[in-house]
Amino acid sequence: MEQVTLFGFPLWHAAILFARIGAILTVLPGFSEPSVPPRIRLTFALVIATFLTPALADVLPAAPKALDAAVGLIISEVLIGLMIGIIARILFASLATAGQIIGAETGLSFAQINDPTMTQAGQIIGVFLGLMGATLIFATGLHHEFIKGFVASYTVFKPGVALPIPDATQWAVEAVGQSTLIGVQIAAPMMMVGLVFRAGLGVLSRLAPQIQVFFVSQPLALLGGYMILALTLSVGMLILIDRMDQFGANLR
Repeated sequence: MEQVTLFGFPLWHAAILFARIGAILTVLPGFSEPSVPPRIRLTFALVIATFLTPALADVLPAAPKALDAAVGLIISEVLIGLMIGIIARILFASLATAGQIIGAETGLSFAQINDPTMTQAGQIIGVFLGLMGATLIFATGLHHEFIKGFVASYTVFKPGVALPIPDATQWAVEAVGQSTLIGVQIAAPMMMVGLVFRAGLGVLSRLAPQIQVFFVSQPLALLGGYMILALTLSVGMLILIDRMDQFGANLR
């Protein structure tokens, strides 16, 4: 397979970059939301690949002579891109875990609202946290770190080298554990207050059995839950942003 160029621009190298970056943007948080049209994502991936081609030309392999080898290389790049994007998505899913926990503590676990990031109904606290997380990715400039990670990933996962399946599996398992940990850390203040609150209700029901504890507890749980969420939300979001920033740094 000959090296195809357009006015001296290596189209094969651009295709390799587009395969990986396009796959990453398919599932990357902030870029892959259903509210972002697929054409916009693909156009953005094409623009990034075009601008990065001259900078990464030295690390990109030449076009294989056989067609099947070229197709295999493109598929390998797509798989690497999907792996990187899915790991980031797993970490971002910690907001859904935190939302479920907070919803259960405040009694809002059954409150559903349309989730614009998933084009379906979702638990209201989880939807709120997901929207805030996606907003903060761009507001804090974290998307720039992601793009830097795209470039650095070509030194970690070199094109033409077989995908390290054992390392990728271990990376995914660690990401699931970290995602659960981040979700629990974000919801930890609500869990602690909820434990103390329910213990107090148990004592109150023993001291004054005639009081309808459920009717008293639900408004207090909602009011207290909103107050705790307002006081601790910024810290929880900082935990997520810091971990996502570490994810981009690990690619470098």
